[in-house]
Amino acid sequence: MKKLLAKIPNWLRIVLIVVLVTIGANVLSRLTNPSAYAGANDCLSRDGNIGPYTNACEKPINARYCFRSAGLEKTCGVVELAPGETMGDLREEADAAREIHDVNRTTVHACALPYVPQDVPSTNNSARMVDGCRKPRD
Repeated sequence: MKKLLAKIPNWLRIVLIVVLVTIGANVLSRLTNPSAYAGANDCLSRDGNIGPYTNACEKPINARYCFRSAGLEKTCGVVELAPGETMGDLREEADAAREIHDVNRTTVHACALPYVPQDVPSTNNSARMVDGCRKPRD
């Protein structure tokens, strides 16, 4: 083994160590915090960027829609979408949200099952909440 290591140049050893540490950190992160990798926004598709969202993946997802005001108020709901299923047009939900607060914009976020979309602390600033995924409550 020592003879084999002696034949490897030092620069290549350093490169191999960096690659192994990077891959190891990624695997460890996926094992200890799988909800951080459960995002499924790429599964949401719309025809011509208009109309309701459709699950374009071959796996079921949970999609959360939020009607947000210019301030901090928001009204959200979560729907489970089977592969190829289309989300409703959300008109009734939007009207109900408008009764509570002024609706300025709508956001949609999706997670792979069994994870549920929710506001989670940002990885860069724990005081800032961003769209993310969490484990479902039992």
